[in-house]
Amino acid sequence: MTVPRPAWMSRRPAARPSLLVQFGSLSLVIVVVLGLVIGQLLHTLIADRAQANARASAEVYLQLVQRSFFTPDLQSPSAGTVATPDQLSLSEQLTGDPVVRQQVLSATAWLADGTVVFSTARDEIGTRELLPASARKALAGETVSGIADSSRVRSDAYDLGQHAGEQVMFVDMPLSIGGSSRPGVVVEITQDYVQTEAAIRHDTSMVYGWLAGGLLVLYLALFRVVATASRRIRHQSAVNRDLALHDTLTGLANRSLLRDVATQALTTSRRHDDHVALLLLDLDRFKEINDTLGHHHGDLLLALIGPRLRPALRPGDTIARLGGDEFVVLLPGVVDAAEALQIARSVLGLLDEVFAVEGVELDVGGSIGIAVSPEHGRDFETLLRHADVAMYAAKTNQTGATVYDPAHDANSPARLAMLGELRRGIDTGQLVLHYQPQVDMDSGEVTGAEALVRWAHPTRGLLFPDEFIPLAERTGLIRPLTLAVLDQALAQAARWAQDGRPLAVAVNLSARSLLELTLRDDVAAALARHGVQGGMLELEITESTVMADPERALVVLRSLTELGVTVSIDDFGTGYSSMAYLQRLPVHGLKIDRSFVTDLGGDVNEVIVSSSIDLARSLGLHVIAEGVEDRSTWDRLARLGCHTGQGYYLSRPVPAEVFDEWFARHLDGELAAVPGV
Repeated sequence: MTVPRPAWMSRRPAARPSLLVQFGSLSLVIVVVLGLVIGQLLHTLIADRAQANARASAEVYLQLVQRSFFTPDLQSPSAGTVATPDQLSLSEQLTGDPVVRQQVLSATAWLADGTVVFSTARDEIGTRELLPASARKALAGETVSGIADSSRVRSDAYDLGQHAGEQVMFVDMPLSIGGSSRPGVVVEITQDYVQTEAAIRHDTSMVYGWLAGGLLVLYLALFRVVATASRRIRHQSAVNRDLALHDTLTGLANRSLLRDVATQALTTSRRHDDHVALLLLDLDRFKEINDTLGHHHGDLLLALIGPRLRPALRPGDTIARLGGDEFVVLLPGVVDAAEALQIARSVLGLLDEVFAVEGVELDVGGSIGIAVSPEHGRDFETLLRHADVAMYAAKTNQTGATVYDPAHDANSPARLAMLGELRRGIDTGQLVLHYQPQVDMDSGEVTGAEALVRWAHPTRGLLFPDEFIPLAERTGLIRPLTLAVLDQALAQAARWAQDGRPLAVAVNLSARSLLELTLRDDVAAALARHGVQGGMLELEITESTVMADPERALVVLRSLTELGVTVSIDDFGTGYSSMAYLQRLPVHGLKIDRSFVTDLGGDVNEVIVSSSIDLARSLGLHVIAEGVEDRSTWDRLARLGCHTGQGYYLSRPVPAEVFDEWFARHLDGELAAVPGV
C-alpha cells in the first residue's frame, strides 16, 4: 500500500531545471555553435573557391594583354615607355569585345618606376604615380589578387558613381621585359565581383539550409533517445528509492523512511509546540499462526495489517514495519498522550476483527506501547526504545495499550550508562575475541574456529555477550560492534594463514545486522582490508533471525555468498523455519543447538539430532554439533554421521594466543580441553 506523506513533506524548494532540460539546452547551444562554425568554414571555402576561379579567369586575360600590348619594340630597353598607337588600337578592340567586357572592367600596366604604360583610362597613360602595395609586391615576382572597392577600376567606360559601394576583384601579375629575369612591368586586371559575390551568397545559403536541417534532425533524434533513456532512468530510480524506503512484503515504510519522517515531524513539533507520538505494535499470536499454517499464511497476514489499520488513523499518520510482526505508527501533531492512547485503542479494535487469509479466519490481536515527545524523548531512537519498553509492559500486563512510564524501565539509567560505555568500548578497542576450535570428526583435523566476542570492561572485568549484545541490538550500536568483530576475526584469520595454518573463522550475525542492506559492502571491505578470501569467513545466523524478514534476509544472504562467504544456520532445531524455506536459503551448513547435544543420552534428543543430521546431509549441508563436552558424546555424534564437533571436550573459547598453544598440542596428537580463562 502507498504510505501517505505528511503535508510538510510535500513542500519542496524551488525546482531546478531537470537534467533533461539542461541537456536539451546545452546540446542545442553546442549544435548551434557547431553549425555556425561549420557554416563559416564552408562559407570561407566557397568564397576561396569562387575567388580562385575568378583569379584563374583574370590570369587568362592577363596572358592576352601580355601578347597584345607588349610587342618586341616595347620590350626593348631602347623603346619608348608607353603603348604605341597600334597597341592602343588593339587594346580598344580587345576591351571592346563583348565577352571580355563582361568579365574585365579595366586593365592597367605600370613600369617599376610607377609610369603607367597602358590603361583603359586613356588620360592616365604616360603618367607616373605611386605604385599600389599589391603592384609593388607583384614586382617581387608574385601574382597578387584581392578584393577592393569600385575606385580600383580605371576605365573611361566605367561610371564610378553608378557602381559606388560595389566590390571588384583585382589581379596584379608581374611580367619581364627586355629579356630581363626580373619583372619590369606589373599588369593589373579588375573584374566584376558582384556576380561572384551573389553566387557565394546563393551557395552559402543553400549550405546553411542543408546544414541547419541536418543538425536539427540530428539534435531531435539525439534528444528523443536521451529523453527516452532519461524517462527509463527516472522510473528505475523511483523504483529503487521506493524499494530502499519501503518494506518489500507489505509496501509500508521501513525503518529508514520512518526515521526520516519522525525526525522531520519532531523538528516541526518543536516549532509548533505540539507533540509527536510513536506507537509500537506487536501482534500477539503471530508465531502460532506461522507454526500452524506456515509462513505463506503469515506473510499474507502481515500484508493485510497496513490496510486494516488505516481507517483508525489520520491522513498525516505513517505506518511502518520494523521487521517480523512489529509495526510502528507515527502520529505527528497529537494533543497529548491521551489522544495517542485513544488512537491506539482504535487500532486494537480493528485488529480484534477476524482476518480472512485464503479461506482461513485468523484471530490476531496485538499489544501497543506508546511514547510521546517531548515527555518520553526528543529523538526517534529514544522514543522507539521507550515505546518498546511500554509495549512489553502492555504484553506482560495484558493491557492492550500502555503509555511509557519510567517505572516500567527501572534499569533505564544503568542501561543508558552501559550504552555510553559500550560505545566508548567499541571505539577504544575494548572488545576482544575468544576462539573455540571446530574439528573434523573423521580426520581429527582442525577446520576452523568460532569467534566469540567478549567485552574487557575497565571496571567490571570480562563481560560475556549476553550482558551487552541485547543492548547493542536494541540501539544503533550493533552495526559498529559487528564491524569491530569482523575486523578482529579476519585479522586473526590473516595471521593464521601467514603462519601456514589457514583456518576459517565463524562470526555470529544478529537479526539487525542481517537485515542491513549495507552488510555485503561492509564484509567485502573487511575482506579486502585484511587480504582474506571469502571462503575463510563463515557467518552464523539463527532461524529466528532469518524469519524476522525472510525476503530481505534472502537478498542479503545471496549477496554475501557472491563474495565466497559461507553461511550456516546456528542453534538449529530451536527455531520455526519450514524445510521448504530452508531449502531456498544459500546456506552451507547447520549447527545443531547445544541443548540437544549436551543431553544426547536421552532418546528424544538422539532422535532429534539424528534426524537433523540426516536432513542436513540429504540437503548437501555440512553439520556442526556444538556443546560436545565429553568423549562419549563425540563418539556418538561421529556414529550418527556428524561432520564437525565443537565444545568443551576440545577447548573452551580462549584468546588467540592460548588457542595457538592448544593447536600446537593438537597437532602433536593431544585431543584434550584447555582450561578456560
